[in-house]
Amino acid sequence: MTTTMATSTKVHNQPPPPEIRFRPLLLSDLATLLHIHAKIFPHGNDEDPSLFYEQMLSNEDSDKMMTLGAVDSSRPDDKSDEIIGYVVTTKIVNASDSELADNIVAGESSDKLDNKSLVYVMWLGVLEAYRNRGIGTYLMKEVIEYASKIPTCVGIYLHAVAENKAAIKLYKKMKFKCVRRDVVTLMLGHVRSGLKSAGTRLRKIKQERQHRS
Repeated sequence: MTTTMATSTKVHNQPPPPEIRFRPLLLSDLATLLHIHAKIFPHGNDEDPSLFYEQMLSNEDSDKMMTLGAVDSSRPDDKSDEIIGYVVTTKIVNASDSELADNIVAGESSDKLDNKSLVYVMWLGVLEAYRNRGIGTYLMKEVIEYASKIPTCVGIYLHAVAENKAAIKLYKKMKFKCVRRDVVTLMLGHVRSGLKSAGTRLRKIKQERQHRS
């Protein structure tokens, strides 16, 4: 089971500094991603992530993935486009068959989730030197906006290491709720109509900031 890691010990309401840029992940990022993965997720499952990352970056499942990387444009030229943080999600199609079905429908029949989907955040992390700059929060907001544009999506979920209190604090402040606690914490956020409204608000905020700049 893949787990996410905290990118900050506090949630930033302000956008990341201007030198931090965001772009889709590319196949040329493979070596850097594997290096970051080993640093951020040292206690993940025993599976080698290299094949997954290579397939993902080759766009073999591009219709089911959302990826976004952060780079520091103020670094020297040979490092200015090198990934320093990223998020990877997978769209889960069968929401009614997931372990979260009961949490989503709040006691109603799970039949209402037929042909509905969930967005699962597989990995989200930022290198330690770049934490506390709002980068992780920005990446998660992009996930929310992405999910809100999927007509069938009814929520976002992820796993976090139970002892990683900073990660759980971050997700709670972003309106995620803990629905199970064990070795990992299962968290669900922005369910049903709340997902669409959250995405709309984020798009308006982004447009206002772009207009001011």
